[in-house]
Formats: sequence, C-alpha cells, structure tokens
Amino acid sequence: MRQKTRLSNIFTISAIASGLLLAGCGEDGKDGVDGSVSGAGDVGQSVVASTTSGFSISKDAIFVAPDAVDGDDITEALSLALFDVPDDAVVVLPKGRFTVTESIVVNSASGLTLTGHGINETILDFSGSFGDDAFRFQGGSGITIRDLGVYEAPKNGIKATNVNGIHMTYTATVWEGELEENNGAYGLYPLKSQNVLMEHNYAYGSADAGIYVGQSENIVVRNNTAKKNVAGIEIENSSMADVYNNIAIGNSGGILAFDLPGLDKAYGGNVRIFNNQAYGNNADNVGAGVVGLVPPGTGMLILATSGVEIYDNQITDNDTTAVAITSYLLVDEDLGAYPANYGATMANGWSPTLKNVYLHNNTIARNGGNPTGDLLAPIAAGYGSNMNSKGSPQTFPAIMYDGIGELLSNVGQLAGFNALVGAEASADGVNYDPYDAGDLICANRNINANPAPEYDDVNTGLVYPTDPADITLVDGDGNPQPHLLIDQMVNNTYLNCTQPRLAPAVVNFKNKIYGCTGDDLAEAACAL
Repeated sequence: MRQKTRLSNIFTISAIASGLLLAGCGEDGKDGVDGSVSGAGDVGQSVVASTTSGFSISKDAIFVAPDAVDGDDITEALSLALFDVPDDAVVVLPKGRFTVTESIVVNSASGLTLTGHGINETILDFSGSFGDDAFRFQGGSGITIRDLGVYEAPKNGIKATNVNGIHMTYTATVWEGELEENNGAYGLYPLKSQNVLMEHNYAYGSADAGIYVGQSENIVVRNNTAKKNVAGIEIENSSMADVYNNIAIGNSGGILAFDLPGLDKAYGGNVRIFNNQAYGNNADNVGAGVVGLVPPGTGMLILATSGVEIYDNQITDNDTTAVAITSYLLVDEDLGAYPANYGATMANGWSPTLKNVYLHNNTIARNGGNPTGDLLAPIAAGYGSNMNSKGSPQTFPAIMYDGIGELLSNVGQLAGFNALVGAEASADGVNYDPYDAGDLICANRNINANPAPEYDDVNTGLVYPTDPADITLVDGDGNPQPHLLIDQMVNNTYLNCTQPRLAPAVVNFKNKIYGCTGDDLAEAACAL
C-alpha cells in the first residue's frame, strides 16, 4: 500500500473562484497574486515556447506554477487553473517532475488544451494521491491532452467520459516497475464519447488496459505504443473504430476487441485493426474480471463482437496464439442461465456470439510455442496431445476460432434467444438464426513467415465444426464435443472465405476530419 501524507491544500469553491479572478492580474502583468497561475494579459499570439512534439505555446496561455521546481506539489495550482476553465483555453504545465495529491476533475470544458512541455519533459507523479483517477474529464467537447506524462495513478490515468471530441496525443501513462495487480487499471481511458483521436501515446504497466476506448463511436487509435500492460490496446462495445500503426509489445494480450454484457452501449461493430505490430505479448496476466481471462501470450483477441476486420498486421512471438476469435460461451457456458443473467442486455443487442470477422494479409510467425491461461487451457491441452484432428501433438494454432456459437446457431439451439432481442436491436440485424455468408468468420491470404522446418507449425484451428453435418464427437446426451480441427494456415479449409471490406472510421475534431478519409488520406496503411 502507498504511504500517503495529506497536504494542507484543500480549497473551498469560493476560494478557487476568487483565485481565478485574480490570476493574471498581478502588478505589471506579472503572475497572479499567489504566483502559481499566470494568464496572458493581452491578445497577442507571440510564441514563447514549443513542446518536444512541436506544439507552439503562446504567451496568452494559462501557465500553471511556472516557477515550480522538480519535486514541488502543484496540486493547488493545477486545480485552480482547471476550475471553470474558459472556453478554448490553453493550460500549460511546467517542465519537470511534480507531485499531485488529489484527483483533478474537469467538468464540461469546451475547446480546452492541456499541455506540458513534452511526453518526457512534464511528468506528474500521483503516487501520493488521495484520489482515484489522476485526471477525470466529465462532459465537454473539443478537449486536447498532450505532451505530458501521468505516473502512478491510484486507479486510472486519464479518464474522459461523455466528451464529444477528445484528442490525446504525445501523452504517457506509466506505472513504473513490474506489472502488478495493484497497479492502476486503465491508462488512457475515453468512455462513452464520440470523435475520439488517440495518437503518439505511450502506455506502460496498466493492470487492465493501457489504451482503452469503451462504449464510444467514431474512433481513431494510431501511432501509439502499449507495453507491459495486461491489455495493450482495447476497443470495447464501440463502433466505427480504426486501430492502425500501433505497437503492442510485452503485454498479456496485445490488441483486443470485446463486446461485454451489461453495459449502457450494448454492442459495437465496424472495428478495423490494421498495420500494427503485436509481438512478444507474453506478460503474466495480473488483471481481474474478463480481461483477467486473456491468455498470456495472445497477439490479438476478438471476443463476442461482430464486424471486425484484421489485416496487414505483423503478429509474432506470442506464446499462446497470434489471433484468438471466441464467443462469450468460452467465458460462460451455462446457456440455460443466459436469459436470467443476461436477458436485459441481450434485449439491447448484446450477443454471446460473434459474426463477420475477417482476417487477411497478416504476417504471422513464431506463435503458439507455450500456450498458457485458464480460458484456453483445455483447448491447449487437446492440441498439445493426440486428442486433435491430426491425432498427434500440434503447435497451438496461430489463428484459433472456437466455432461454438456458430455451431449452436446453425443447429437451432440458440433460436430461443431471438425472443429476448428488442425491436431496435432486431432491426439492426441482431439475431440467433443460422449463419449466412455475411456472418462467417473468414481467414485467408495470411502470410506464414516461419522458416522451414517450423513453417508447418503455423496453422488454423477450429475448436468446434460449424457445419452440423461435420459433427462426429458427441457426449452421452448427444451434445457436440470439441473436435479440435487443425489445418495449415495458408489455404486452410476451415475459414477460407472472404467478407466485404469495412468502412473507415471518421473522427471530426474541431471541424477537421481525422483518419483514413481525412488527414491520413496519403498514409500508406490507409491504402492497404
């Protein structure tokens, strides 16, 4: 447990408001009366500094604790600057490493830019904080956080909820040392937001997800690095998301796309994951909840979400698998309890099955050599013994699809769930009918980068056959058992189909379009 010593910097609202009126009004245009916050006194736009990423800071900005030195506590000055902050304000943090002892909460800001001097130049240390989140932005629009690092937050690094237009760039969230369960949960954490742009960030040491976007829409996550988190990058219950040009290294799971039950936004879709590097994601999983089930050694995991396209990624050196595609039935197999446990969220469109996942043109090598984790343990044991379709021990499949949700839909065993689906979700295509061509899970044109003789170790695995006619193993009650089918990845016979390409995500931030149809129109990845 962290040892905390409370500092006497608690404010009343009236004191903060008074301070704001005085800030920037000191004698001869000097700092405000307490010397902690300065604001420009004229309308000029003279540049007085630039961040390491090239962002220009004008003299009209609000400067937080400009005379602070390394180790100073800047909680009071930071709270003062961000309380009832003016529209379109630029708030500048000082250069150095400083302590912050409370959560910094910003309500309904409009056009705010919060900047330091660089991702390694301005570091805020929350290890002694009495709050939970380091920063929490609630509501608002057009908010930018940039050029700073948040270290050792007790719970989450930077959380933004219900924001229309949130841009996090050249920002780090870090829990130093080893990945441990008492590290904070989420690093960069937009939630229930629209027009989300995450770029050039660094996330290290989160006990849940380093870079996470949940229950949101219109999302671009690009050019980030996620290292030694439980989940490197996670898109959860979100729609219209592009995840590209990122590096996920040393996490338990590299890049994840989930739909989880019980959330306000019941399901997502149209998630494109492309031109990323996911390698060496073999860290022990210290997480809790569903993310705690992610098998260590997973390059990418698609769980119970539909409409996902994964292409032109480099997925290598992950001990369990390159890509696992699973229904929620691997998490909770008690079908009889679904109406009672999940009926309300299923009415809103959440489904334990997944449809229309298309993997193509990925380069895959050196995965599956040491599969671990409880979620896939029985499957790994079967593939590693003679209990699979080849009758001899096999390297765990580089691409693994559980197939059980599709099979149960195709035999009609899930048809009763259709009565649970609400009218709006049903109109959006949510159903438990047999899969048609547009619902299929497809994997083709992927590249086996293993050299000989390990070339033959890169395979596609199908735990359950999806065609009822192919069932050959049943239990005493006639229920299908895992068949553990396995075939070469290149020209495989199990998932050899195609799906239409998904539409690019579009982020409109301050009336500028970002992503593959906007500022990245000429980006090579966007032409893939």
